[in-house]
Amino acid sequence: MKVVSIIGARGRIDDKESLVDYFRAADGDGIAINSEEVKGMEHIQSAIMHSQRAFERGDNVSARMLMETLLYASGERQISLAISKMGVKNGSDEAVFILEGLEPDRVMRELGMERDDSVISIVSEEEKKDALERVALVDIIKR
Repeated sequence: MKVVSIIGARGRIDDKESLVDYFRAADGDGIAINSEEVKGMEHIQSAIMHSQRAFERGDNVSARMLMETLLYASGERQISLAISKMGVKNGSDEAVFILEGLEPDRVMRELGMERDDSVISIVSEEEKKDALERVALVDIIKR
């Protein structure tokens, strides 16, 4: 299994499609998430864990582990809804990147962004609990 990194980033994202193209051409995989939708580091870690487990069980919906992670993080069953809810928006100045098999500093340099993990906000226990429950519910709604 490739190393998975969760990093916060600052820098203007004018064209989210160019990010998609960048990751398609990379030697690993990556996704950019709207930092406002991330309810702490545990939210994304839980989504990654559930995604990996879905692949191990063979009940994954997506062909890509990171896209499956986005499903779990969003609490959605459909990829289009997950992207709409959690995906980074054009004009954003911050994002949370989940990288698989890619070196974070290199990605930040090549994208012209600055690593800043503080964009992965510290949230209230209630917000964290709600986010973790949404992640866990995806296993139920996928059936």
